[in-house]
Formats: sequence, C-alpha cells, structure tokens
Amino acid sequence: MMVSSTGTFVSCKDYDDDIDNINKELTDIKSKLSDLESKVTTGGAYVTKIESVEGGLKVSVSDGTSYNLTIAGTPAGSTVVIDKTTGEISIDGTPTGFFATTGTTPQGESTAPYVKDGFWYFYDDATKAFVKSEYKASGNAWAVQKGDSVVLHIPNEAGVMQEITLPTSSSALTALNATPSNWTSGKNIAWSKAGADVTWAGKKGNVTAGQLLIGQLGSETATVTPASYDLGAQELTLVDIDGKTAPVTVTATAAEGDYVTDRAASPSGKWNLAIAMTDEVTADNIATAFTKKVNGVDKNVKYALAVNGTVMTGYEYVIDTQTVNESKTNTAYNKANIGLANANVALGTSTLSLNAATAAQAYDSYLTFEGASKSLAEAKGITVDGMNITVPATAAATSGLSVTVNILDITGKIAKKDIILTIAGASVSETETVAPVSIKISTVNSFSVDLGTIFTNLDANIAQNADATKTTVTTADGNFFALTSTTAANGLFNVADNGKIAFKKADGGAASIAARNATKAVITLNYVSSKYTTAAKDLANIYGTFNLTLTLKDAQGNELKKVIVPVTVSKPEFDDYYTANQYAGWNEGVLSSVIDNSTNAPAFTMPTNLYTINKKADGTGMTDAQPGYTYTYKKADASEVKNVDAITFNDVVKDGFLKTTDYKVKASKEVVTVNALTGVSNTAADNTISVSKEFTMKLAPAFNKAKLVYYTNGVAGTVAAVNADGIIVALTGDGTANKPKNGLALQYGDEEIAVSTTAIPASASNDHKLGGYEVTTGSAATGAIVVEFAKSAESAGGSVTLETSDTGVKIADLNAGQGGELVVTFTDYAGIKTQATIEYKK
Repeated sequence: MMVSSTGTFVSCKDYDDDIDNINKELTDIKSKLSDLESKVTTGGAYVTKIESVEGGLKVSVSDGTSYNLTIAGTPAGSTVVIDKTTGEISIDGTPTGFFATTGTTPQGESTAPYVKDGFWYFYDDATKAFVKSEYKASGNAWAVQKGDSVVLHIPNEAGVMQEITLPTSSSALTALNATPSNWTSGKNIAWSKAGADVTWAGKKGNVTAGQLLIGQLGSETATVTPASYDLGAQELTLVDIDGKTAPVTVTATAAEGDYVTDRAASPSGKWNLAIAMTDEVTADNIATAFTKKVNGVDKNVKYALAVNGTVMTGYEYVIDTQTVNESKTNTAYNKANIGLANANVALGTSTLSLNAATAAQAYDSYLTFEGASKSLAEAKGITVDGMNITVPATAAATSGLSVTVNILDITGKIAKKDIILTIAGASVSETETVAPVSIKISTVNSFSVDLGTIFTNLDANIAQNADATKTTVTTADGNFFALTSTTAANGLFNVADNGKIAFKKADGGAASIAARNATKAVITLNYVSSKYTTAAKDLANIYGTFNLTLTLKDAQGNELKKVIVPVTVSKPEFDDYYTANQYAGWNEGVLSSVIDNSTNAPAFTMPTNLYTINKKADGTGMTDAQPGYTYTYKKADASEVKNVDAITFNDVVKDGFLKTTDYKVKASKEVVTVNALTGVSNTAADNTISVSKEFTMKLAPAFNKAKLVYYTNGVAGTVAAVNADGIIVALTGDGTANKPKNGLALQYGDEEIAVSTTAIPASASNDHKLGGYEVTTGSAATGAIVVEFAKSAESAGGSVTLETSDTGVKIADLNAGQGGELVVTFTDYAGIKTQATIEYKK
C-alpha cells in the first residue's frame, strides 16, 4: 500500500499446521523485524510504503532499504484500502459498507479490522463490538494503517500472531505506554472555597473570598516509541468512551531522572504528564464535573489519553475529586510536612516540583531565598522565578544554599519551609546515542560499548567534575535489564570503583574520565553463582532491543552526561556451546552409529564424545557437560514415538532383525539460569535457558559389516568353489608370496578368519574374536556372536554344515554344475540378527 495517500492492509496465505516446514523462514522474518524495529525506534527511520508481494509483505523504509516478510510458496494476499476522506473500507476494489476506526474499545483493544477464521471482522460503532463480515480473507497476515503509523500483524518464529507498530513519518508516534497511579479512583483531589481574601505573591495572584482552590494532582509518567518523538509538542487530551473531552489540560515535560531541565526533548522517550483544570470547572460543579449518573449514583468517568485526537491508551484514567462534604474537612498545612520531589539542581534553568503529599493540598507555590541564603544566592548569581531556579556555570557545586518554599494551600492559608539544595558540579551536556550492541545470553557476562569520540570530546568542566564511581546503567524499556539500578538484586546496578562499568582506552588499558581518553565502556551483567538476575516477569521478555542509558554523574549524584546504548539481546544457539566431534562418526551432518549389544533396554547408548565443548575467552568451557538426547522414530509396526529418552529394543527389532535404521535425535542442554522477578511480591524464581539441535542418526547392528570372501591364489572373489566332496574349503595361507590365500574367509574391516571350527569354535572364547566380538557356533549367553550356516531357498543342494575336521563348509547333495547362495547369520545374545552371503558353485 501507499502510505502517503490511502491506508491499506494485505493478507497472505494461511500458514501450514506443520510449523517445522516454515520454521526457518519464520526465524528469518523475526530477524528482519528485529532489525526493522531497531532502525525506526532508535535510528530515526520510518516506513514509506507497504506492498502486497508473493509470499506476504514488502516494507520500504525512508533510508532506502526494504524488507521482504514472506513465506515461500505463499501467494500474494488481497488488498484492502481505507478511503481517508470517508473512511470506507474496500476489498479488491469493492466497497464493503464498513467504515474504519482507529481508536480503542472500552476494553482498551484496537478497533482496527482484523482476520479470524478466514474472514474479515469490522468494528461496529453502534453496538461497540466487532462483527464478522461476509468477506473472506486470503490468510492471517496483514498490515493496517493507523494514524501516522502502520501495524503489522504477522506470525512470530513460533507461528503465533504478533503486532508490530511502525511509524510512517519522522514525527509519528507508534506506541505510548502510560500506567496511571495517581489518576485513578480513590485519589480524592482536594479542593475548597477560600474563606477570605488572600494577598499572594505567587503566579496565580491574589485570592478572593469564595474562590475555588484546587490541590495539584500528582504527575504520571509515559514512555513513547520511538524515543525521539516530542510528546511535549503535541495536543494531549483525556477523552471518554463517547468521545467527550475532559475539562482539563494535559502537559508533557521531559523526564530526565535526578534533575529537571528546560530541554524540550527526552532522549530516553520518558515524559512526565501533568493536568490542570480549565475554567469550565467551578466551585459549583467540581464535585461532579468528572462523574456521570449510573443508576442514580455519581460514578467517576474513565478517560483515555489521546495524542492529537488519536486515542493511545485504554480507558483507565480517572479525575477523582472530593465530594462537597469531603471538601469541608480539609485543614491548613502543617509546614513540617512541606517538601520537594527532588532537591538536586542542575546548572542552567530548572523547575523544582513539590512532592506528592505537598502538591495534593497546594493551590500554588513559589520559591524565595531568605536570610543568609539570600546573600549567598546573590553572590553566586542564583535566581528564582516561581518554581524555576537558574544556576550559572560559575555557581557549580555551591554548598550551604537553602531555598524557601512558599505554599498557599486549598484552605487559603500560607505556609513556608526552608529546604537545602544540592547544586550540580558541572553543566549537563546533550544526550548522545552510540552504535547498537548485540549480545547473547550466555556464560559470558560482559559486553563492550563503543563510545566513539563521546567521552574523548567531553566538555572540560564535565570531565573534571565527573565521578566515575557514580556511573550508572539503567533502562526504562526492557525486561532483561533491571528497570531500576540501585541494588545488586536488580540486574545492572550502580557500582563503585568501576567494579561493573569499566572505561577503557583504545589500547585496552584503563581510562580516566578526567583525562578524556575513554573510547569503550565494558559493562558487566549481574551474573553470580551461575545465574543472571533480571527484571523480567516472563522469561520470553528478556529478548529484544532495549535502550540502556549510561549516566555520568558528579560527586553529589547530579547527572552530567547521558549516553543511549541500543542493545539487542538474543537467545544463545546450540553451536555457541558445542561443535560436532569430527571423529565421532559424522558424515555431512548425519551420525552413523551401531546398536549397543550389552543390553536390550535401551537398545542404544549415545557416544560420550559426540560433541566438543567450545571455549570461552579465558579458556574454560562454555558449559560443563555433553547435552542430553531424545529420540523420534518409526517403530517396527510403522507407528511413531516422539521425543523419548531412549530407544526401546522391542520397538525397533522384529523377527530378530533391526527394522528401524533412521532416527531424528534432539540434543539439548540447560546452559544459563535467569533469576526472574516474578509475581506481585517480586519474589525470585529461577528459569533455565536451554539450547538444542536436531540431527539424523543412522543406526545399524554391531556386526553388520561382516562379509564372506573366497580367495583363489590370493585373489578375492565373489563366488566360492565347491569341491568334489561338496565342501567350500576354509581359508589357508597368510597372503605371503609362498603362502597365498585360498578358501573361504569371514571378514570384518581389516580383520578376517577362516570359516572353520577352529576359528569359529562351538564354545565362545576370548582367543577367537573378529572385530572385537567373540564368535561361536554355540550359545550367545556370554555375549558372543553366534554364527549359523544355511543356503537361500532357491539354491541347489541339501543341508549346510560347518565340518568339524576344519575342512570348511559342506553342502550336501550338490551335483556338478549346480550352485546357489550361502547365507551366514550372525546373532548376538540380545537376539539381533545380521547376515552375510556369497555365491557358490560345484
């Protein structure tokens, strides 16, 4: 589809039930999607075009690249177009009478059309529910235009449908994640009517008797994708399910961590959201301005957050004000409880905020310097205006400065309190992004970040004031890495003495921030006692691309520099840990082995040296043992067993012969333990990551390589001569010039013995072996190979016996000119038979 003119989406062929047949292609799609998401979320690119192509979708990107998300053999899907003027949906040029919506349902689900059971489903505004249409879809993969973004619906590598949202312009918002904590029912926004006139020097000015005074509602946080999206420049509103806008203004300011800056951008993609009531809200209607009658009772209205008119969240926000009776119970402030959300102040202009408890009953506030602090502030050039404070670079690290917080509470009373400030030691530089890093979860627990010239070009003031021991690595959008970084129990964490974050020079030596020679940062993950610790609540969530933030601070803990590090975390592969042992019987990826004759349950034991264990950089093994194995095979009765721990003798042997020779084997090993924070109490739970690999194994009886050879004057032949006495003579001679080989021999590899009662005795003996196995014409109870002689049914002659006189094998009643096929059967003590044959003629 052409994104610029119309919204379209396509569907492609249903995927086969047998996911094994397309697993490789699905994995390839996963890799492409990961690269595509990384490019648009951190690289600033956006989707320019989506087309229906043979096998699925083609996505074109603003940097000139494109991605074919296809399955071989799948035809192109139908094309569905949304008219941007009327919103009507057409399928292959035929209007459907349905009109597209791009909002969310009361349950917070997208109202975009989707495919189910082979049919298109459309959202009906009248019934507030999806309805099944008469229009058939070609399959279950499609793309839907939604505002300034496109949503891909496509299977993941396991065949499960997933949604991938991508921007269609450089300023597109593809996702907004905001979980309300303050804007929920039960918060009871405080308000009162002023009892008298108040003279007030704050921004809101003097108060008259009877005026409505409203407490400040605590802010919420929101994270946007892509992180470069400027939420502060957009129109934000709260709307209810009927599309009615709440009488409030919503303002977004960049959330920077330990300080608040006047910069508009948020390099981490994290924003603070604040609301203020409009003039529509008065003392007469505030108790009910955000409610509606339900069965005669006032209930809080639930709102969704909309960006430029597009609903981006579920309907979960509540503006919960006090009732009239509750408002009458409000009392004046206790000044001892007044506080700031954060007393750390960056150089430049910052905005200080009241803590939640103070803000809840504060109508207005402003800052002043008084007493000795007034003189100190004047001397350092530090000024305040309302809740803003400006600190020049010359005032860096000023100590002993207190600011007076002046409060006018909702009862019309004034209170104040002095709070000590911590002034940053250096000005904050711009946040920069480094080249992406890819890591696999393995027993290698550190990775290197290429800093380029970021730290070598640091501002001199920052370099001198930086305290490397206060460096932190955090993330706001990941699971494998901790959401906060304060303790060792939460993954990546704040460390002293470069214990976990080490800066390196170009030659690999230790670097100094002050010397401005750091070109790399080596980050060590929390990997203790053979396990990682992660903030993930689901093991599957540790994979993906996360934005780490490496933050440099001064000795007071104020931020000086932020570096965004895009890190893609992937699952380890079997080949990261193991390499096939070339001496273990491999032939082009197929393992050839023999059945184990020592027991019949199981019938086979895997060789102990099938793989060699790969080495880590320090020379130690990537893991400590060989993998385990499971087997899938057809039984002798043609039924199949899957993923069993052992091959059962009776399954594969019938009438004494091995009937099943081909097996699918899965090698697997648990290699890494991840300690995940699970449950509401965040109690730790261990989850183990495994690697696996499948291969084909061909199995044969141990004696299957034995064969019969007849020598004539040292030359091996395929037809044995029967003499006048009806005997095929046994092997004589040693192959030397004076003693050429003559007669019938039993051969196994490079070894051979005469077919005689001496070489193949009636009682098994350690002195009579072939290929490492004892051979006998007697019993297999000792574990020897029993040798029996016969002829094929079509052969001439009578009985076949091994002559006790060591003369050879006698075939009775054979006339001159007649012949046949001699059959020698080898049976081990477990009852598995193999055979060797040779033709004979008298």
